[in-house]
Amino acid sequence: MIRKFNTCERFETLREIVNYADQQYGQRIAFKDLLDDRTVAEYSFQRLKNDTQDIALKLIADGFKGKHFALIGDSSYQYVACYLAIVNWVGVIIPIDKELNDTDIVKLIDKCDAEVIFYSDVLAEDILEIMSRCLKVKIAIHIGSIDHQHLHLTLEDVVTAGRLLSIEQKRAMLSSNLDPDALCTILFTSGTTGANKGVMLCHRNLASTVFAALSMFKMPETSFSVLPINHSYEFNIHVLSCICGGATLCFNDSIKHVKQNLMTYKPQMSLMVPMIVDGLYKNIWKESEKAGLVNHLKFGIWFSNLIRKVGIDKRSLFFFPILDALGGKLNVIVCGGAPLNPALIKGFDNIGIKVYNGYGITECSPLISTNGPLADRPGSVGQVVPICTVEIGARRPDGQGEIWVKGDNVMLGYYHDEEATRNSFTADGWFRTGDIGYLDKKGFLYITGREKNLIILANGKNVHPEELEEKIVNSIPYIREVLVYAPKDLVGQDCAITAEAFLDQEYIELHGLADVYRNFDEDMRKLNGHLSAYKRIEHYSIRKTEFDKTTTKKIKRNFTK
Repeated sequence: MIRKFNTCERFETLREIVNYADQQYGQRIAFKDLLDDRTVAEYSFQRLKNDTQDIALKLIADGFKGKHFALIGDSSYQYVACYLAIVNWVGVIIPIDKELNDTDIVKLIDKCDAEVIFYSDVLAEDILEIMSRCLKVKIAIHIGSIDHQHLHLTLEDVVTAGRLLSIEQKRAMLSSNLDPDALCTILFTSGTTGANKGVMLCHRNLASTVFAALSMFKMPETSFSVLPINHSYEFNIHVLSCICGGATLCFNDSIKHVKQNLMTYKPQMSLMVPMIVDGLYKNIWKESEKAGLVNHLKFGIWFSNLIRKVGIDKRSLFFFPILDALGGKLNVIVCGGAPLNPALIKGFDNIGIKVYNGYGITECSPLISTNGPLADRPGSVGQVVPICTVEIGARRPDGQGEIWVKGDNVMLGYYHDEEATRNSFTADGWFRTGDIGYLDKKGFLYITGREKNLIILANGKNVHPEELEEKIVNSIPYIREVLVYAPKDLVGQDCAITAEAFLDQEYIELHGLADVYRNFDEDMRKLNGHLSAYKRIEHYSIRKTEFDKTTTKKIKRNFTK
């Protein structure tokens, strides 16, 4: 089968990408940030190159060449500039989740051997305590806006000092060659089912991911960044692809302001995770219900889909109020982090927004496959990107097995963990993702579950909890979140398939707890009646609180059993 890809430049390092962006786009706006007073700050591609070099010059002059740097903060231009300064000229960057508590931050800083911390305002009150507990750390550099009375260096201090160095010093410091295969970043996995591991990536890994993304998508004029920037999905795919593709990336300042910021920035595209996509879609129907327009919207969708069959597309007209509330120009959402309910893809397509589901894992930089304008099959996670190869290992009779990957995107290994690195690869060099899936005849990849989550019953039957979770959410609309698992018996055998559900709070307020529990019981019984006997859910309950999640909104399964 002949596959189509976009034509785009391929680079080996991020330094080449930054230089290319400067040459191609120059004074065009690369990033937009919201300041404290809600005004928008703009930064050009040319400034990005200059600032990254000036940051690097000061740090090299101070003797930090080859060192490790922790980076903790909110999404911002300053965050991006620090990241690229380090990997392109100085040493190794370690992005750390800003939502972690101080103890966990200290553990990761020590684990990755960082000697410098870049931190934003989110850590302003805790930085002195963190510094006191990190004996390897020599300095902290503040990259936010709060005045710290110069307790530490500010990023502005660093940029200014680098800019003032002599031409001879700059020429000497910036003349070094860059090895595409040398370690440049360590990314800690989110730990949904276990301890954090430090994934080591090189420039070739990151640059190949940018090439893969641009092979599948043409970047728009403006894109909207709403996910945590420390995550590989947001930074490696979204931030870096916007730089290489010449798009303006606009940073969201708070999850509470998403709707407001969509109106401010008016983006054509965004990268999201299933929970955010689901939230946006449910909000559309809630707003429609409040306005008494549910039947009107349903009729509009029916009629629009009818005339689309004969080539008449009036979605931008029929659903203008909905689209306008999302900024007026949003037409593409790329969704990753987990398989996406096909009903959401169809629902957004009905009103004129394409949603493409993709698949990746941090150890693969992270992109492995994606749907897109050139090839799209809802229900799958797309076709394998052109930088890697996928094999279905330990294939079962039904064609499913563990997803194995080889390619330029596959990590160097886990930092200071040779055993975990060794166990993650097959004898002939395939990376074992731990995800279960299959490839169809046209090369589309499907994810059916996670090997660690697989329920193996006493009768030998295998049950993918993710499959049941999707069925539950699709069948019972007032369920917001659900987790399916099987507690182990005294001999370690999986038993009694169990489901915990967190319900929509407005639904509970509307109907009252007694009716809600009765409805939930009836709906779960009906659902069980449509399941194979061995897949039926024996125990189910309603939670009072949401599940603990990672910053990319994946439920931490190991804390619920």
